[in-house]
Amino acid sequence: MTLPPSSMLPFLITHSLFMALTGLCLAALVLTATLATRQGTRLYTLLLLVLLPATGLALALPFLLHSSTPTLLLSFFQGVLIGPALSLVPLGHLKDAPPTWRRTAQELGATPFLRLRLLWLPLLGRSLAGSLCLAFALSVLGTLGINLGIHKAPLS
Repeated sequence: MTLPPSSMLPFLITHSLFMALTGLCLAALVLTATLATRQGTRLYTLLLLVLLPATGLALALPFLLHSSTPTLLLSFFQGVLIGPALSLVPLGHLKDAPPTWRRTAQELGATPFLRLRLLWLPLLGRSLAGSLCLAFALSVLGTLGINLGIHKAPLS
């Protein structure tokens, strides 16, 4: 396997970071929506249904598009498609948390920021770290797909 040209390396790093950040932002929106609506079980079921097709499409997208010049729009779409994979594990922990914890913290006078800092972040700490590692791994795989998609030989 050959390394990408030095002019391509900054784009691949940018693509990888943009893809990971997009996926993490989507995962944060899903977790925020779960906390706001208390529909964790329904969102978890929906994410389970979408998980494999979305992740597979995210990794195959560079090969499906026949463009020789990749754009950051491709990394945005790939980041959106890896979002369900990143939010599945923290959402599983969040939906299993007793609803009385949130109500008890609220009745004790904890502001939403304090509830986030003292209740939800310690509860979700390991799963959020795992999602961060998964975002990095999937973004590197997506970047490798772009690199292979650009430098593949024509079929003719």
